[in-house]
Formats: sequence, structure tokens, C-alpha cells
Amino acid sequence: MDVSKKEGPAPDQQPSQPLLNNNTDRPNEGNKVPPVGGLHQSAPNRPNTQRPTTKTSKHGRGQKQGYNSSGVRPLWADWDHIYLRLAGLPPSTTTFDVWVNFRDYGEITQVDLFEDRNGRLEGAGRIQFSPPPARQFWNDVMTINIQGQQAKVKVELQKTRPLPQVLAASGRTYPPSMSLKMNEIRFGVLARENAMMPLRTIQYGSNSDSSLTANLRYKNLEIEFSCDIKDPRRENPRLRHPSPIGQMEGTQEYKAHIPFAHLKKIVFIDIDKDEWAVLIPLTSPPVFFTKKDYATSHSNARNSWNFRDAWNRTVDITYDTSWFKDDPVSLPRVNQFIDIGRWTTYRLTFPRSSLSRWALMKDALRDFNIEVVDTAAKEFPTVPPQMSSIWGILEPQESGTKESNINLSLLSSNEEIHLTYDVRYQLESCISQGFLNEVDITAEFLQRLAELSRTRTHRRDRAKDILSYISQPRIVTRAEDREKLDHKRIYEPMSIFQDKKAMSHYPEISIPEHCQWVRKVVVTPTTLYLGSPAPEPSNRVLRHYAAHEDRFLRVQFTDEVTKGRIYPSPDTSQENALFNRVHRTLQNGIRIGGRHFQYLATGNSQFRENGAYFFCPTDFLTCDNIRSWMGDVNHIRVVAKYAARLGQCFSTTKVPKSSPIGQAVVQIQDLEHNGWCFTDGVGKIAPSRAKFLIQDGDKSKAVGAIPSVFQFRLGGSKGILVQWPDVPFNEVHLRPSQNKFNAVSKRLEVIKTSRYSVATLNRQTIAILSCLGVPDEVFEDMLRKQVANYEQAMEDPQVAMKLLSKFVDQNGVTTTMAQLIADGFMATKEPFIETILQVWRAWSMRLLREKARIVVDQGALVFGCVDETHTLRGHFESLTEGNSNLLPQVFLQVPKTGTNPGEKVEYIVITGTCVVGRNPSLHPGDIRVVEAVDVPKLRHLRDVVVFPGVGDRDIPSMCSGGDLDGDDYFVIWDPQLIPSERNYAPMLHDTVKPPELNRNVKITDMISFFVRYMKNDTLSTIAHAHLAKSDALPDGPKDPQCIELAQLHSNAVDYPKTGQEAHLRPALRPKRFPHFMERPARKSYQSTRILGRLYDQVAKVEFRPKLDGAFDERILRRYALGREMLKTVRMIKRQHDKGMRQIMNQYDIETEFEAWSTFVLSKPRVGSEYKRQETMEPVMANHRERFRRACIKLAGSGDAAVLYRVVAATYHVTWEEVQIAHPTRDYMTTRDEMPFISFPWIFEHELGRIATSKERFELQTLPQPSAALLDDDEKGDEDEFERLVGAGVIDGKDRADDDSGGLQVQQWNWMKSMTKVGKAKEKERVEDAQDEVVDSKEAKEAKEEMIELQEEEEKEETEETNVDALAKLTV
Repeated sequence: MDVSKKEGPAPDQQPSQPLLNNNTDRPNEGNKVPPVGGLHQSAPNRPNTQRPTTKTSKHGRGQKQGYNSSGVRPLWADWDHIYLRLAGLPPSTTTFDVWVNFRDYGEITQVDLFEDRNGRLEGAGRIQFSPPPARQFWNDVMTINIQGQQAKVKVELQKTRPLPQVLAASGRTYPPSMSLKMNEIRFGVLARENAMMPLRTIQYGSNSDSSLTANLRYKNLEIEFSCDIKDPRRENPRLRHPSPIGQMEGTQEYKAHIPFAHLKKIVFIDIDKDEWAVLIPLTSPPVFFTKKDYATSHSNARNSWNFRDAWNRTVDITYDTSWFKDDPVSLPRVNQFIDIGRWTTYRLTFPRSSLSRWALMKDALRDFNIEVVDTAAKEFPTVPPQMSSIWGILEPQESGTKESNINLSLLSSNEEIHLTYDVRYQLESCISQGFLNEVDITAEFLQRLAELSRTRTHRRDRAKDILSYISQPRIVTRAEDREKLDHKRIYEPMSIFQDKKAMSHYPEISIPEHCQWVRKVVVTPTTLYLGSPAPEPSNRVLRHYAAHEDRFLRVQFTDEVTKGRIYPSPDTSQENALFNRVHRTLQNGIRIGGRHFQYLATGNSQFRENGAYFFCPTDFLTCDNIRSWMGDVNHIRVVAKYAARLGQCFSTTKVPKSSPIGQAVVQIQDLEHNGWCFTDGVGKIAPSRAKFLIQDGDKSKAVGAIPSVFQFRLGGSKGILVQWPDVPFNEVHLRPSQNKFNAVSKRLEVIKTSRYSVATLNRQTIAILSCLGVPDEVFEDMLRKQVANYEQAMEDPQVAMKLLSKFVDQNGVTTTMAQLIADGFMATKEPFIETILQVWRAWSMRLLREKARIVVDQGALVFGCVDETHTLRGHFESLTEGNSNLLPQVFLQVPKTGTNPGEKVEYIVITGTCVVGRNPSLHPGDIRVVEAVDVPKLRHLRDVVVFPGVGDRDIPSMCSGGDLDGDDYFVIWDPQLIPSERNYAPMLHDTVKPPELNRNVKITDMISFFVRYMKNDTLSTIAHAHLAKSDALPDGPKDPQCIELAQLHSNAVDYPKTGQEAHLRPALRPKRFPHFMERPARKSYQSTRILGRLYDQVAKVEFRPKLDGAFDERILRRYALGREMLKTVRMIKRQHDKGMRQIMNQYDIETEFEAWSTFVLSKPRVGSEYKRQETMEPVMANHRERFRRACIKLAGSGDAAVLYRVVAATYHVTWEEVQIAHPTRDYMTTRDEMPFISFPWIFEHELGRIATSKERFELQTLPQPSAALLDDDEKGDEDEFERLVGAGVIDGKDRADDDSGGLQVQQWNWMKSMTKVGKAKEKERVEDAQDEVVDSKEAKEAKEEMIELQEEEEKEETEETNVDALAKLTV
């Protein structure tokens, strides 16, 4: 039994009100999430058996450990474990049957039942004992009881002994795991860099199994401990709950897993002659488990069992989770015996006798890159506990509702402390991210924040600005900071008010009009992480409710930081606590900053990344109101489709200026035949309207090629709009397949436009083309040439320029890079360009190795649309069977590759035999052979593949079940990649009929489906199984197992729309994987097929920035720049670098070079890599536009004569920072300390013009860097801030919140906000009215009247804002 002690009072750790007794945290064999109430865990109907030990085993009594009946000690007795092989098992045998028959002989740690190729049991298996049993109990044949029937089973020892030793990087070998029994464990926080504040202590007796284990095999530290949790009502009779006192009391075993990669440093503390301790400080919580009975941990659905199956994830260590099951999720957690989300420093005490075993463990930890520091107890003491009181101060409870031991001196001041929501949110953000800790925050600190918030300067909320400064991402540069246990923690919060940088920190630079400030919250199993507001591309909902922008949250559910995403677990209940946590959050909401946020809906792109939008209702606006405005979807009774339709409104879009003569939506018919829709998702638009959309009403804007296709949203309609000359300017032609629901919004919104990028192969397409007859040598030859080209491109500018021009990526970054090389930046070895080239090569080589991403010169990746002229020949079964030369036809017109930068782009029409497909392609029939032809009537269409509108079946549906609402298709006309087998039957993508409700869909239905999808989504599991089976099976993708997996994959893709999960049966799960999938060695084999050979030919390429080059003199010497301009630009650079760090932090990106180029090398913690580059494009485009606009506003004009000097200043201040930080240019040894250098390259085109200009240099030599510009005091920041506000670079509006101090300020802000909202609504009304106007005389008069009204309003606004100089130019 353990003895536990709570270290001091915990007023915020008790329930604030009586709760119903409904425990939702019990074990459960099921894998389904109930519609309401989360996951309920209950034991299956099996004997209540406990795991035996060899000491109590009846077979081990009276006999020496490890000796057989003859008294001879066998060899296996000294092994770490043994395997016993079983033969003759009945077909119905389960792992539970085997375990229950052999459990008394020793510690069973694993049971395996062997299957044949089709997943049927072979009647054989094996058992693992660890340690080996006390005696040899097995004979040649044993009789056991299987489900009431006697069975004779052959049992024999497996002679082969696996090597248990683990080889470290030093060459030394260690046991796979090493354990130490502990006397005591303390949970708490760091009180300062060399002191701990314990908040809970648990002491153990000599017979306890609580221990610390270094598991070298899995690279984890494991802390196993038990808790004897008493009913808190015994100590605090004022607590009320209807359940009987003590009903849930008992001892429970727990375990924490800490990955070695998460460990920075461990502290050894020499206490006294009897004890020593280890202190483990973490910056985020580890993964926690709780142990259940071994007998209940078996599953009939699986033919293997491991002792780890008895450990279930847990998110709380508390007396009874039902006490707070109806409470919203928040950063402070109530009623926690141990707050595992916040108390992340552990002090483990051991007896002196274990020091010798610790010496070996310490050596092993050091060999695995974990620093172990030795110290004495007096040098690392524990300090008296001090439980946090800030939540009671900020949100005082009603008298009598909560037991509280808050210090009276703090209570006396709490009615004076009131923080606005902005400040409260930012404070909680600092706490959640570990910059501040509740135990350090005093009433004095809160009072000071409140005073700063009330006394605004220059319309700034200084309290918010200071907290924003604390929480901004930063790179640790000083060696002494890197050595700290927690380098970002501020132990003395009051010291912030003495920090000149913090006190002079100013608000963000204004953002583009199509972006909005969004707060993101990450919900993990044990805590919350609140991100600072960040600019993100907007969507329809956020735009319409912009006045309530601070009431929206973008929420994402992840596992702990050490784990990343929450992985689906359809066949087990071990992870149910995680899904319960998600369900509780969605059902009860989130409480932050005194506001209660409720689940609103989920965007379609968010859904696969386990994200959602939350909203905090007002008295006049609720989540139901917003959902009603989004659209009428009540006719949809399928929950998944209902949620998907609402999700359309959250697509990232831009709203072009409305048509000046209104807009009419004209309905046209779909083209259908044999039940197939040939126009699924395709509408039409006029070429003149397309040009207008690109110009966005700005006639002065230069326009190049007009996109042929626009992916769009319009009310409840979606899909693409294609240019066709027969459409009038003011009409948009839509088809029934595009209309999903009715919506209030009638504005045309653009997601993206058609764009050419080069086609690439991947592992799936290579496997399919190979099985269809393309020789493997073709792929190997292409790969060798591509690798050689990358190597040559790093040295030869001409080769680099040619390669970049040909290998056009989907974001067009390579085209920009080619132009920069043409401008001479590679020849001058400009460090940024040289490094971007290295990023591109490392990214390309990584994808070559990991994805077999081979670029196809003669190929394109483009949108698909339909031939409205009915000219192209379609797919007809009769032609396919009778004459294979009569292929279906397509039309494709793309830019001629290899065009040098600066030359006019020439478009060519592709003709001849091609293959067309869509990613991912898993079925051999997903890749179609077609004929590309030239059709004059289609030549107005560029960068899009045109499919026939006739035939027995449409081509897109044959390509992995595609349609034409914005899907990308690859088209390849390289003759060597045309397969010899051309007419493999396409797969029928039959989806199971989704269940429909007999009532309207409720929000609880959406919540339950969200959680069920998280638990049961097997898309990636199926894709990996298909890849492994395609390599292992002789027929590859044609094997029946692979065909079945392809069908399952199609169903899994449709899961978010149908609500029907794809069940992966055990026989389809691979037991071993090809080596190129990089699984553990024990589960891998050496593949000799094409994908294995390609993998082996590509070496790993490490990205190394080339920062030793000199900045380009052509820019540095071009202009003589004034000191004031340089200082102002320097301030903008600070903001730029902060924004770049924020992006890097949010998207898990290591360097600014990866972010700038969107060639990200690291894998995302959450979500798929598949569309990562596409996701990053709008993020970086908005980032560049934001700071380009700031510099243009500073210049006063976009004209080259004035702008180019500001652009040169951006390059100058960046060069200056680098020179001062590294005067010797020794960058390679101090990469982490390198200043950011991407700022000037938001003007990549302008820098090229400056560098290649023929004008005379204004400076004869390089300028000298000025240290004054980098003065840490930043003395002139107040004046510079005012100047930036005056120039419109920074939003100068009053940032007072509606709950801030000062009645006059509140009234003034309210009047201003109402005026702005009123004008915004009137402007929107005017534009909506314009859309509805038809072309008539009265309409024209009305239009002119509306335009005059707009001009008058804009004039009034200009006159009004001129009165206030600081807010002259806003966002």
C-alpha cells in the first residue's frame, strides 16, 4: 500500500458544484463510440482472474528457481525470456484460452496464434514467458481445456534464443531494459532552475513494484507507480456528491512513458547515506497508462496478445471522473489527485543499495544522448508547495460554492483585478505553453496587468502586448540558456515589467483584407495549448461574422506533444480515454478567459486533421444562429453528409469584387449516361468575367494568362467554373451536381485557379505501371538521371535554371527560383538563394527516397474538366473490346517546358498516346490509357485536361473514383511510360449505402460522428497494407488481396461523406513490411522488387544551409539609404521574423528556408504530408503580401522610383544583422544563432530588377554596418510605432475590449464599432443588391445610385478618420 501526501492546499482542485454519478472511464471491449456521452468502458464477461507470479504458483513451490526435475539447471533458465511453441490447437482457440491454461506456470508476456495466408488459424501458436518459468513443466504433449473441451497440444521449447542486448551508438551493449525499485515519487513543478516544488508525494514500502525502467528497445523511460486515492469528501465534508462515500476507493496502478527524444536532461541528487534521487523535468506531459486485469485485456478479434494490452491510456488521475464529466474543458483542472497535464517534474527516490544498478542505467542513458547531471541535495532542494490562486482571483466563486484556502491578502484585492478577454487569453496562452506557471503568478502581477490594460498608450493594450512578447516563438541562442532545464520559463513574472524589450513591444503589422486573426487551441489528452492570434486565410463564416472575430476558436485534437496525432484504434479499447476526452470537449465546450466556447462545425479539410471551429455565443448570436445562416441542410438525414455540407462554408476562399452589372445564376443540365455523370462538379463562366475576377476590378493591374478554370464556392454550390465563350459576362452556369444546399450567401468565392505543374510518379503509380508492363529499367534509369541532375544543378547555374524551369512544382516556386538564378544570384553565391537551392535538392531527394517521387518531364498535373462541344471520343466498351487502338480522347494544352526565365511562355497542344490518373491510384484499372488530340474549339482551355462528355462511362470516375469538382489529374505522354496492358477493367467504386436518420440531424449526432471517425478511420492503415502486399505478393496490385484493399481504400476515402467505416480484416494486415517502408527491423524484409531497388539507389541527403556566401553587392551599393528609413524598415523586419517564427512553430517547420519555399523537410506532427505543400502556399502567400503591403505603405507608393529604395533597405538591414552577429561569416558552426535572412525576399522580383539594373551605383564601396540599429534598448520604438501607425503599417485602431475599464472609453468604442459594423453591413447589402440587379435601364440607374452611395460613404469615412491621425490607415 502506498502512502500519499498532498503538498499543501489546493482550492482550485475541488469540484465547484455537485455532479451526477456517471463514471465514463471504465474498461470496455467494444470499439464503437456511443451517440452521446463518450466511450463507456466495462469489463467483458470473463473470469475475474489476476496475473499469477512464480512465487505463488503452485507449480513452483518447494523447487529451486530454474531447475528441472532432475536438479540440473538448464540453459534457458538464464535467458531473458523463452518461447514455447504450441501445435494441435483447436480452430476456435483464442489468446485468452491459451493464457488461462498456462498462466499458473509463470509470467506470460505474449501469446501468438499463427494464421495462414488467408487469415485462417493454423492450429499452432507460441507463448512467451518473461522471466522463464520456475521449472520445466512442458512435455511432448499436454492436455489442456479449450472452452470446455479437452485438447491434446504438443508443447516444445523454441531453441533459438533472441539476442537481448541493445547496441548503443558508442558500440557498447546493454540489456534491453533496466529497472530500479523506488521508495518515493513526487509530482510537481520547477520552482526555479535548481529547485523543485512538489505538489503530491507518494511513498512506497519495500514490497512495492513501483519502479523506474529504462527501456532501451523502445527508447523510453517508464515510471510505474500506484496510487491509493481516497474519497476527497473524507478530508473536505463540504464537498457534495450523490454517490456513497468511498465507493470508488482503491489502489490503481499507473505508468508514464517518456520517450528518450523528449528528455533533455536528468538530475542525479545525492540525498544522504540511505537514499538518492533522480529528478526528471519535462516541458510537456508524457503518455500515461492505467492497468486493468489481464483477463479482460484479450480480444477475440485479434490472434495475438501482449502484456502491454493490459495497459490502457488514461487522461486523469482522480478519484472519480464522473464528478466533472459535464464540465467544460479548461486549463485549470478540478478534482485532480495528480494533475498530470501540469505537474511535469518528477522526483524519484531510491535506496542506496541500488546505486550499482543506477551506474549501468546512467551509462546507457548517456549513450542514448541524455545528459545526466550530478548534484547534492542542498544544491537542488525542494521548496514548500504553493498552490495556484489566480483562477479564483480572476473568476471569484459565489460564497459557499467552493472550499477555498486562498491567502486572505490575495482575496482582499481580487475585486480590483479585472482583465479584458484579450489579456486573459494571452495570459492563459503563456501558462499553457510553459512561459509562465500558475504557482509563480501573484495578485500583484495580475494587478499590474490590469493597470496597464486600463491605461492605454497610443491605443495599445500594453498588458496584451507584453504577454504577446512573452509567448512569441524564439530561437535559443545563448549557450547558458540551452543548458537550462527549462529555457523558456520565467520564474519571476514581475521581472517582465523591467524588460525594456517587453515594455516596448508593439502590436502586429496589419494583415491583408482576405485574412483574419485566428486563435488556435490544441486539446491534448491532459492539457490545452493556446496559440497567440495568427493571421490566416479567411473563409465565408469568419468574414461574415468579422465583428465577432475574437469569439471564434480553431481547435485541434492531438495526442501529447511526444506522440503527435491521435491514431485511430478501431479494434481495441486501449485508447478510449483519449476519445472520451475529445467527446467531452465537443459536448461540453472549452472555457478560456472567462468565456465558454461551444462546438460550431468542422471544415472539410479540418476533419481529416481532427480539427473543428468553436464559438462563444453572445446574448444575440448563438452557434445555432450561425449554422442556420450557413445554409439549409435539414433535408440531409445522413449525419456525415450533413457535417460535410456545413464544412463547405469553411473552405479557404477569396471574394473577388462583385460584377458591376449584377450576377445571375443559370441552371444547366448534367450530362449523364448509364448512370454515370460526365459533368460532376463542372460549371461555366464567361472569359471576360474570368479576366475580371483576376483583375479584381483593378483595371491598372497587369494581367498575364487568364486561368481557364476557377475552383469556387457560391452559396451551397461547389466545384469548378470553366471559361466558355457562349456564356454572358454576368452569368454563372451551374449544374445540379454542383448544388448541394441552399445558403444565404450569394457571393462568388474563389478557392484556387488552374495552374500547370509537372507530373510525378510515386510508389503506388510505379507499382501499377510495373504490373501493367512498363519495364522496371525505365524507372531506374529515370531515377539515376534525376539524381545526377540534382547534383549538377548545385554547381552549374545553367543546369539549375533549366531543371527548375522544367520541374515546375504546384506552387510555382521553382519558376521563381529559376528567375532568381537568371538574375545572377547563384553566380554571386548569394547565401539565401544558395540555401534555397539546397532545400529544394534535399526535399526532392527525400521524396525520391521515401515516396519514389520521380519527376516526369513529359507530364503535367492539372485540373480536369469536360468537353462541352462533344467532340472528343469517349470510352465505349465495344471499342475497347474490338479495337484497342480506338482509345478514349482527351485535350491538353500546357506550357512548353524548359523556357528560359524572362522569355514569353509558349503553349503547346499534346498529341499522341498518354496515361491519365489521379492520386492515390491503388487499383490496376485506376490508370487509363487515352489518346490526346488537338481540337481547335478547345484551344482556349489551358492548364487543364479536357475529358470527353460522351461514352459508356466517364473517364474521371475510372481514375480512383474521381470527379470534376477540383480534382487534380496527372497526364503523362512519355512513350516509355505507356503500359503494354491498356484495358485493365476499372474498379467499380461502390460505396455502401449510408444510414439515414428518421429525424433531423442534431449537433450531438455530429459530435458522435466526429469521435467515431477519429477512432475508426483506417485510410492510412489500408494504404500501407496495400503498399506492403503489392510488394510481397507475386501478382502485385493485381493480387485479389490488393484488389480487396483498393476497394476498402475507396470506401475509407468516402467515410467522411458516408459515415460508413472500412473494416480491415486481420488477414489483410501484413505481418512483415518491405525495408523501404522503414519499419522496425524485426518486422521488415529486404525487398528485391522495383520499389526496393529504387529506395536503395537514393542516399539520404542532409540539408546544410550554405550561408558562407557574401550578400550581393549589386543591391548593397545601389542606393545611399537614410538612417531613419533603415531604422523603420528594421522594425518591420522584427515583425516579419516574428511572423515567420510563428508559421514555423504552427506548422512544425525547422527553418525559414523551408517555410519560404514550401519545401518542408520535416514530417508534420498531425495530418498527412500529401497536401502539405499545397496547404503552405496560401499561408506563405498571405505572409508575403502582408509585409509587402507594409513596405509599400512605408514607401508611399508601389512605383519603382520610391519602392525600390525601401526594398534595398530590407536587404541592407538583413545584411547588417548578419554582419554584426557574425562578422567573420563563420555561419556553419552557429546555425541556431544565424539571424533570419528571408525578409527581403518577399520582394524577389524587385530584388532581381535592382540587381540587374544598369543605373549607376550611388555607393562606391560597401556600406558599414551600424550597431546602433540593433540597440537592445530600442529607445526610439515609441516614436517609430507612432510613425508606423500613421503610415498604416500597423493597425492603429483602439484595441479596447467591450469589458475594459473606463465607461467613456467603452461608450466611444461601442459607437465606433457600431458605425463600422453598420457601414460594413450596408456595404455588403449594397454589393448583394448589385448581384441581384438585372440588365435594364432601371437596374443601371440603381447601380449608379449604389455606387454613388458607396463613394459618399468612403468620402465620409476618409474625412472622419483624418481627424484621428493614428488610425488614418487601418488594416
